[in-house]
Amino acid sequence: MTTDDKKASSTQSIDDINFEQAYSELEGIVERMERGDQSLENSLADFERGVALMKRCHGVLKDAEQKVGILVKDNEGLFSTEPFEDKSL
Repeated sequence: MTTDDKKASSTQSIDDINFEQAYSELEGIVERMERGDQSLENSLADFERGVALMKRCHGVLKDAEQKVGILVKDNEGLFSTEPFEDKSL
């Protein structure tokens, strides 16, 4: 991510970005912070943005999880949904 990309993404509202954008930006923040070559002010700004991005990702995943369902036909031929359970675990 270039400096211009960083500036553009860090000014974009958290509510206006999708999961993939938020996750990608969060990865960039983690990489920058791990390098440790930023000023304290930039690190704090990245940390604050990272927390907001993490909350956004968590919220999107939680919403998706609630929407996931398996369509099931009952004995009367009617369809209903039930929560998704990963049986491969």
